[in-house]
Amino acid sequence: MDFLTTPAAAPLPATPPGAARPLAWVAALGTISAAGAGLAALRAALFDTKREFLSTTDGLCAHALAAGVVDEALLAPGAAPRTARLIDACLAQMPELPELVARTGPARSAVVLGATTSGMPEVEAAMRVRAQTIRRSSPAPRPSAAMRVRAQTGALAKDFSIRALNLNEPARHAAARLGITGPVYTISNACASGAMAVISGVRLLAAGLADLVLAGGVDSLSAFTVTGFDALGVLGKDPARPFAASRRGINLGEGGALLVLTREPLPGSLAAVTGFGATCDAHHISAPEPEGAGVRRAMQLALESAHLAPDDIDLVSAHGTGTVQNDAAEARALRAVFGSAVPVASYKRITGHTLAGAGALQAALAAAHFLDNPGGALAPNASDVAADPGLNINVINRSQDEKSVLRLGRPVRHILTNAFAFGGSNACVIYSRCPAGETAP
Repeated sequence: MDFLTTPAAAPLPATPPGAARPLAWVAALGTISAAGAGLAALRAALFDTKREFLSTTDGLCAHALAAGVVDEALLAPGAAPRTARLIDACLAQMPELPELVARTGPARSAVVLGATTSGMPEVEAAMRVRAQTIRRSSPAPRPSAAMRVRAQTGALAKDFSIRALNLNEPARHAAARLGITGPVYTISNACASGAMAVISGVRLLAAGLADLVLAGGVDSLSAFTVTGFDALGVLGKDPARPFAASRRGINLGEGGALLVLTREPLPGSLAAVTGFGATCDAHHISAPEPEGAGVRRAMQLALESAHLAPDDIDLVSAHGTGTVQNDAAEARALRAVFGSAVPVASYKRITGHTLAGAGALQAALAAAHFLDNPGGALAPNASDVAADPGLNINVINRSQDEKSVLRLGRPVRHILTNAFAFGGSNACVIYSRCPAGETAP
């Protein structure tokens, strides 16, 4: 099933081959992850082949594992839900945004965010308080009756609000921070949510329903989610090795990115959204379709909507989770669309897989390649071992020698990004460098 092709509010002039037509502009961007806060930190992390950005934690499931945890020092102190604090950290990187919203008009501005965990960390904390209350006031219940006793006699933390669990809370929080009164909604489609929120934001602009859209996705780590992935047997205890023959599993993370999308370029615009595609193959509730048919179609739709040929793409920023099945299916789709020439890399060993934030974080990864990069340096695949040659795709292997960084010899022009989710949802967004003269200094 194809969900999306090219959005167009009115007929547009023909586009020459290789010259992508902007569908929307990324006027500003805020990002946070285990790599740090802001584009500069992210770019530095992409080319740092010696540092490990994931940390070992033993508080998220029954055993220790590597995860992409955001440094607490990067977040404002306070009792607000962690996801809200991550959002605030992204908004703080865009000090011009409140004025931009005011100038656009709050009713002509919108918020579309991807979310999967929302306030789950706060729910877990509240349940721990409740469990402690039960242990102090009641005999130990039988395991089968534990939850019933909690419901009858337990006490929640005084500052806990059930609204924290609402999946729309991150979008509502961002809208309240900025005074936005236009469309405000959430896309919760697992790990494709952030990319699909960007696509939805582009469509709002094309339909004339908004003139400015804050789009993207942010998630926080929670024991509930990590334990669920562990139960599926897909978590890696050590840092991931995307596309390697020895890949063992995924590392979850927290954070993401928020993008300000506009119909026209603004001074300082970072990139353009030039194409997108989304499909659903509905192969299995958690396993990918082995041949990557839905992934292939999503990338083809994105190329068609951007009026680009496969060899116009300078880099594929892959979903690349580091699991055996996911990487194999994505590699088959990449080979079918691009052959073995276009450079491919996954950066989840740097940030962790940030769930709803992952597809939005791809926009930040693209912008980090466009800015201050006249030689077109491409960040290598984040893995400590070379890619499996049997996959037959052009993965950019890491080298400890900085002189060995792959360079195009010109600025990066187009980056195709992927984000896939349980249930067979596949989203692909193409970001392009702002053409000369389209932005003011």
